[in-house]
Amino acid sequence: MSGRYGNGSDPLAAISTSPEVLATLRLHLRTIEQSADTLQVHLASERAQGFVEALEVLKVLKPAELESLYLIMDDAAQARVTALLL
Repeated sequence: MSGRYGNGSDPLAAISTSPEVLATLRLHLRTIEQSADTLQVHLASERAQGFVEALEVLKVLKPAELESLYLIMDDAAQARVTALLL
């Protein structure tokens, strides 16, 4: 995953869902982390948030897991914007 989790931990490890959903979450996270500019970060972050909202509407995850996902995606976006602006 990201260099932010340098100890090898997966920020999505605590999320209990299907491998397909986890793969899509990882794809969204990687897209945020690899964005080339702040506009791409914003767009990738919006797409990730939309996916999490869909999981919420479909009641795929527990409320605590959903909150965790929102925070993970937001943290990744903030970290990427900070890295791009330095």
